Amino acid sequence: MKKLTGLVPALLLSILTFAAEINFVSNLTWKQVKEKAKKENKMIFFDAYTSWCGPCKYLENSVYTDEAVATYFNANYINVKFDMEEGEGVKLSEEFDVTSYPTLLFFSAEGNLVHKSIGAMEAPQFIELGKNAKNPAMQYFTLKEKARKQLLTDADFVNWASMADQLEDPDKEPIIASWLALKPDILGNRDIAATVLMYTSELTDKQFSYLHQNKAKIEKLLGWDKEKTTSVLYNLLFSRAAIIYERTNNNIDSFRLGIRKFSPEKENYAVKDLQFRIAIQADKDNVKATALLIQYLKDVKQPLGIDDIAGWLLDYSSSFEKENYQAINAQLKLFKFRPLDKDKEYWLYLMQLVCEINLGNETAAKTVAEKAYRHPQLPAEYKKILADTYGLTP
Repeated sequence: MKKLTGLVPALLLSILTFAAEINFVSNLTWKQVKEKAKKENKMIFFDAYTSWCGPCKYLENSVYTDEAVATYFNANYINVKFDMEEGEGVKLSEEFDVTSYPTLLFFSAEGNLVHKSIGAMEAPQFIELGKNAKNPAMQYFTLKEKARKQLLTDADFVNWASMADQLEDPDKEPIIASWLALKPDILGNRDIAATVLMYTSELTDKQFSYLHQNKAKIEKLLGWDKEKTTSVLYNLLFSRAAIIYERTNNNIDSFRLGIRKFSPEKENYAVKDLQFRIAIQADKDNVKATALLIQYLKDVKQPLGIDDIAGWLLDYSSSFEKENYQAINAQLKLFKFRPLDKDKEYWLYLMQLVCEINLGNETAAKTVAEKAYRHPQLPAEYKKILADTYGLTP
């Protein structure tokens, strides 16, 4: 009896461990999964993964084994997983246009795709995703069909446009364009303005010109300051010019014209911005991107402000390796401030700080952090970060 009694805790632990896990059906084709869902009148949760995907493994090991997650998904869904690079998964990845991993798909009991999400998340957010997928008011593809038919309120359209942007839906632009065509004023209310400024770049020249002429109205409507409004309008202009660049077989003159038409003062910066983004994003060539940053720092004929150059390094710091930081840091130490850098000198110190941190030079990092901290124009948010990180005081 003692031996049998001793097994009880182990058996109980085994049962509890098994229960706290999403029950994925196996050894069924996609057709059979849909038949099962229809027969049981349950929606389908479809995990599109690959064997090498880190976030996929996080979901499997840390989220699917969460008791609350398992309880909710086992009660509400037929759960299935397909490796998108093996067997039937290859065909299904094409059918459902899966290009990022993990892609999480949700189907009605009739087998219709109703919701989609990309990327891993924590357990509470994953349960929320499962609930949204069952709610027609939150289902991405249900909202998309209503958006296509002009059946959404402005607020609901913004919600759909935000999801479409996150999912990089290729149908987003034409649907938004059709919706905007019915709006007499693209700054008519906060919802319309948010969609225009944050989720689309394919505006007509007339629409874009109207935005540029009404910066004050944008600031008041959305509660933005001048700096944010300028930044958003630049990014919108850059995206429009980049589309023209691609459509004209990478013609740089077409890109220049697209920028010059609305912001001629930004032409030099935008061309260099394009070069850098191609290197770091399209070509994934951090050596080329490093060379460009150094070139920009040395350029005296068409100089950029130190704040402009710093933006690229800070935004893409995770793309660089130690040797890149060594080369950039060496050039930063040779940099001499120009009149256009007045009141912006702290950007140089922040760039040096990023380099020293990534090179493991703690003493040097603290020295430049203090220089940045003491600069009278350093924004408050940066000041707080430096104070908290390095124990700096006024």
